[in-house]
Amino acid sequence: MADRREFATKTRKQALKRSGLICEAAGPWYGLPEGQRCTRSLGAGVEYDHLILDANSKDSSLENCRAVCPKCHAWKTANRDTPTAAKTVRQQFMGMKTRPKAKIAARPKSPKPRAERKPLAPKPLFEARHDA
Repeated sequence: MADRREFATKTRKQALKRSGLICEAAGPWYGLPEGQRCTRSLGAGVEYDHLILDANSKDSSLENCRAVCPKCHAWKTANRDTPTAAKTVRQQFMGMKTRPKAKIAARPKSPKPRAERKPLAPKPLFEARHDA
């Protein structure tokens, strides 16, 4: 899977200004009731989130960028982005066309003559000690 693209500095600055330093997470995408926006200040930390997963949208524009608090970003990543990314990978995998391997004609094995082996001479398990 390709690396996720980050937002340009200009895009991040515009998103932060648009947010008014308040988390832009809103609604079910971030685990909030419909129409409700998170009210946390971004003064303690800000993360920039692709609203529509980058792997699916390939969109790093301001329209797809949200300045969110770490808690909302973590919720969306765990509950939306990770399952969506896994589904995308599964769908890509299932849609892959694979060529059947070319069959190589088996060569007939020539019978190899086996050399006749002579049985080994028995060896004693213990050597007799002769003390003088």
